[in-house]
Amino acid sequence: MRFPDSLQGRRPTWVEVDLNQLESNFLALRRFLPRSVKIIAVVKADAYGHGAVPVGQRLERLGADALAVALPEEALVLRRAGVKSPLLLLNGFWPGQEDEIIQHQLTPVVFRQDMLDSLEKAAARAKRQVVYHLEVNTGISRLGVEWEEASSFLARNAGTVWARCEGVFTHFSLAESIQDGSTETQLERFTRFLEAAEQGGLRTQWRHAANSAGILNFRQSWMDSVRPGLAVFGVNPLPSPQNALALSPVLRFKSQVMQVRVIRSGCSIGYGNAFTATRDSIIATLSVGYADGLMRALSNCGHVLIRGRRAPIAGKISMDLTLVDATEVPSVEVGDEAVLIGKQGNFEIRVEELAGLVQTIPYEILTRIGPRVPRLYLGQDTVMNSRPSH
Repeated sequence: MRFPDSLQGRRPTWVEVDLNQLESNFLALRRFLPRSVKIIAVVKADAYGHGAVPVGQRLERLGADALAVALPEEALVLRRAGVKSPLLLLNGFWPGQEDEIIQHQLTPVVFRQDMLDSLEKAAARAKRQVVYHLEVNTGISRLGVEWEEASSFLARNAGTVWARCEGVFTHFSLAESIQDGSTETQLERFTRFLEAAEQGGLRTQWRHAANSAGILNFRQSWMDSVRPGLAVFGVNPLPSPQNALALSPVLRFKSQVMQVRVIRSGCSIGYGNAFTATRDSIIATLSVGYADGLMRALSNCGHVLIRGRRAPIAGKISMDLTLVDATEVPSVEVGDEAVLIGKQGNFEIRVEELAGLVQTIPYEILTRIGPRVPRLYLGQDTVMNSRPSH
């Protein structure tokens, strides 16, 4: 593929986000789940590096029941872009953000008494009701009211006038594994909380626990709502292939060859002389580096695709540049497309492959792609930076 016309005059490093594939993934999830199960699509961290605004707008048009972000700041970006869907704030809020939450009709997560108290007071001042979701800790022990105490928390606050509990949820620590047993334990605890809450008269519109891995591994976790994130973007959340859903990656990360040189056997290249040629070699320099999200840990172990061939990364990845051994690439030349994530010819480099090489998770690979890399949206004639200013 030639360099996109919309990026002419810019550095030839970019991300392509296929909104039509995003749509296909979402609709596959919608078909997979019963119609009674609501979908809360997770678009935090700038939609995992894909771009929260165009992704959120498309998911809203597709009928996502709600969108979830981490921070009020992220939600406000979506509101300013015209997104009207319910926006769940997974990390809650901080003192001083209550008024914006009420003004923009955001749905915060609550996990401490003082949070609910401040929310109730702010809503009373504004004379506008606000709804919240209560996070229940069943085992991950990051945020949340302890599961044994959560029904008492709700009972104690049943008399609030302006702040109403609209949903309850928990967060799995290891839904990727069906052998571990911890997810079943968490589900059992959450179910016991729900039973106690129901006995106390609790009725909520949203009960959710399943992330992408939970959706695929634990049908009993679907309840009345689920929170897919990675699956929406076509990335497998499980350690082994999952054929239950026809999902394909939405994102492709690309650059171009900016110089080609021949080096002699025994010559070392790059910082620290970390690569030494064992033969006369063709080295191609790419206009991309770790400041763009190509993780430095891929030095001397990752690959890129050029002219339909896998070319190994040679030496240390620099902040702005990367060297690859293109000796086996026929007739490589300046301007050739280099695929860092995605397909070219018969080969594909997937996010899961890169995560395995550097012993991390796909989420980190995606969210590290930096704001100076423009996003080109296929299915929408727009180029924008990945992280809009708040």
